[in-house]
Amino acid sequence: MIEFEPKSLLDKEFQIFIGRIGSGKTEISINLAMKLKEEGYKVVLFDMDIVKPYIRIRDVMEELTKYNLEIVSPPEATRAIDLPIFPKFIIGRLMNKDGYKILDVGGDPYGAGSIAQFRDVIKEGLYNLFFIVNTRRPETSNLREIIKAISMIQDASRMKVTHLVFNTNLRWETTKDIIMEGLNVVKEVSLETHIPVAFGCVDESGMGILDSIDIPILPLKLFINPLPLTGIKNI
Repeated sequence: MIEFEPKSLLDKEFQIFIGRIGSGKTEISINLAMKLKEEGYKVVLFDMDIVKPYIRIRDVMEELTKYNLEIVSPPEATRAIDLPIFPKFIIGRLMNKDGYKILDVGGDPYGAGSIAQFRDVIKEGLYNLFFIVNTRRPETSNLREIIKAISMIQDASRMKVTHLVFNTNLRWETTKDIIMEGLNVVKEVSLETHIPVAFGCVDESGMGILDSIDIPILPLKLFINPLPLTGIKNI
């Protein structure tokens, strides 16, 4: 197994994470921010997911306080509003050149489209846009569904997906076979689209089943309780 090295991502100021419901993008955004902070980097985590009723960074803020992460989130009074409107101070924080910025963004057309308004700040060449794939979730279970989802994200955000992140899991029911089947699908997508697979993720308690994985792996400390999603447990 290849160890995940976050410094390989730091050629860009903005690290944007987008994925369909249940992809694990929020967990990944949080864990990457924690990893960078542990290694001494200045990092700011932006909660920019406007899609409800699913769990967002703002919903686990209390659990994150002990990690001393710098988090930019909508004010308490506006957190329940599902509109593509962000507080004015977010623009200023995005423009601040002090540190790396990790953005957790909604993965449907509505959510992805909300960041198009920041294209004057998040310019091409300044960002990595990671599309998170969990092949055990609806709408990203096979090659064609994933390519369709990527196209939708790019059209809505007016930004280019630069990397894939592999995160196939069924939470505690995850097996090595499930992981390998999902990884093969993501590699097919990469070959078809020429979008590289940046890294993969797994619950830190399941690292032992990844002995033969040939991509970097980021272990995840999980903060979000699973929610039912069309009969499948969600993270």
